[in-house]
Amino acid sequence: MRGIATVLLFLVLAAFVPVPGTAWAETGAGVVITSEPPGVIVELSGDHVLRGITPWRLDRGLEGIYDINAFKFGYADWHGRTVLSATHRDSIFVRLTRKTPTAAALRSAILPGWGQFYTEQNVKGSAFAAVEVLVIGAALWADAESNREESDYLRAKAAYEDATEIDEMESTYEAMLKEFDEYEDRYLLRRRLIYAAAAVWVVNIADAFFLSPEPGGGAYAEEPGLSRPGLYATLEPDGATFGLAVHF
Repeated sequence: MRGIATVLLFLVLAAFVPVPGTAWAETGAGVVITSEPPGVIVELSGDHVLRGITPWRLDRGLEGIYDINAFKFGYADWHGRTVLSATHRDSIFVRLTRKTPTAAALRSAILPGWGQFYTEQNVKGSAFAAVEVLVIGAALWADAESNREESDYLRAKAAYEDATEIDEMESTYEAMLKEFDEYEDRYLLRRRLIYAAAAVWVVNIADAFFLSPEPGGGAYAEEPGLSRPGLYATLEPDGATFGLAVHF
């Protein structure tokens, strides 16, 4: 009986002894941030600015209103706000929406390069936008020149039709042919530039749809602070990390 009583006493005492590593999960202050998908870069902005990657556990008590900005390559950014307590454990769950090729193509159909910016292909988006602006600008210039040459041709034609002398008819006829050739050159240039602008627009849409990068990919996609420029900091149980992210 004494042995059984000893065992029961041991079990009762063990129930009140905390297990190492579980005290924070039960009573400690801090915040746990999880997400779908995992590996999301989360920025907390309030009295302090902290960045980390989900699943992210902060063993520091943060208090007050904090803005939440979450982002991951290939997913739409997520923004929210929460109130954190310095005395108990908080939990935050973030769900990001995947960027789709269809959404990128629709944006590029509205504005060349927009779909590429949407999928974070900024260099490519800038190239499409710049080329389209240049080609459309050239087409507008060619259109104005074509209209001017057409007016010159019509005046030369009228002068030819009004001519009564043989010498005058010959000179005005040659002038009319010259003005017609110049008008035709500007007209053909305008048409080619319009076709080029349409081709850039179509290629831009096709690129946004078929060449959109896979979500979660990209260099340094999993590193804290590198997907957005600026200062970042992460606090973990075994230390703190501070850094500066700069894009080239």
